[in-house]
Amino acid sequence: MDKKIKLIIVDFHGVMLKGSMAELSKYIAKKYKQDWHKVYEVVYHDLFNRAAEGKISEAQFFRQVAKIYPQVGDYQALRNYHINAQKLNKPVFNLCLKYKKLGYKILLLSKNTSPQFRDYKKIFQLRKYFKYIINTVDLGLPKASPETIDYILKKFNLRPEQVIFCDDQENNLVEPKKIGIKIIWYKSFSQFKKKLAEEIK
Repeated sequence: MDKKIKLIIVDFHGVMLKGSMAELSKYIAKKYKQDWHKVYEVVYHDLFNRAAEGKISEAQFFRQVAKIYPQVGDYQALRNYHINAQKLNKPVFNLCLKYKKLGYKILLLSKNTSPQFRDYKKIFQLRKYFKYIINTVDLGLPKASPETIDYILKKFNLRPEQVIFCDDQENNLVEPKKIGIKIIWYKSFSQFKKKLAEEIK
């Protein structure tokens, strides 16, 4: 029986993995007794976005963060903290494997620097379980841009209504929603599991 939904796009860093730039921002904010959201604006929305789009290197990203927040250590200490903070979201991982066995294609979509992306794939051995993993910096495109969405639809030969896009960042869901892709704003595993089941029916 042909299924309406063919592809489930899952955010790589924030849904499949726990320990995003929000965690690094909270770590820095605690040291400086600041609102972590303000730190996040600098660390993620300004600096990391530039690194993930290939405008600065990963080393430059961590060096700039260390320059702004010297109390948390040098760039290598910051990178080590960030890498070690990453954990596999096992409930999401297992649920994705379940849907994969049911015949749905699972695409792990990342907006990350190439060195970190390679590290995570190796650490968590995700290539062993998932065939489709894309880091948008390798495409030279922003993560949820119309161009990236168009690339994915063409790659899998799908229409928007045949795709579900899940991300923990609401702003990454704006463009997919505009063209008719079903979206899930990830807030918790139970919410994600319920919403995914509803959208696939």
